[in-house]
Amino acid sequence: MYKAFKTRFVPYIIAYAIKFVLSILMRTCRIEIQGLNHLVNSAKDHPCILMLWHNRMVVLPVILSRYTKKLIYTAVISKSKDVDFLARFTCSYPNGRVLRVPHQVRHQALSEIVHRLKTTREIMMITPDGPRGPFFVVKPGIVFAAKETGAYIVPFSWEADRTWELKTRDRMMVPKPFAKIKVKFGEPITIPADVTGDLSQETVLLRNALFSI
Repeated sequence: MYKAFKTRFVPYIIAYAIKFVLSILMRTCRIEIQGLNHLVNSAKDHPCILMLWHNRMVVLPVILSRYTKKLIYTAVISKSKDVDFLARFTCSYPNGRVLRVPHQVRHQALSEIVHRLKTTREIMMITPDGPRGPFFVVKPGIVFAAKETGAYIVPFSWEADRTWELKTRDRMMVPKPFAKIKVKFGEPITIPADVTGDLSQETVLLRNALFSI
């Protein structure tokens, strides 16, 4: 019985506890948004990827649910039981969806991402450094997905005048109460379909885009 409770209900409890605390926290903050039109316009007629570093995820669900209610977002999350709460948290928002992918079978995960981009108009939220790192390094999977689907890649980041840096592997950033948060959506990036090779130049391009916004 305890195992069933842990599997079925604990992820819900954690997810909604996080959502409640985050909602209260964000209501105390002043938020300034730049470049939201880059995302909205990119998603109108094209497949779209919202790209961000893994340690910048915290404020994203609130921003998207508050300012882009008509757009649907899909978070790419591992099938690992350890992150079931994260999937529940994402789906607790009306415009949030989840694509669960195997974290040890990269080719299968990439294939599922490409399929979703080709068959829906959901915006794929991808952290190119992934949950396991190396952090702040763009892996070529996001480049391949954009190349295969013609998706626009929109960089996303944020900064605040007061933050906590959690003691996680990726140094997750959390704004402190009453912080001033500046949210930035960068100009969309496209990857030509005829690009070949190891895609290293393109990964550098995306890394620079994330660090420059």
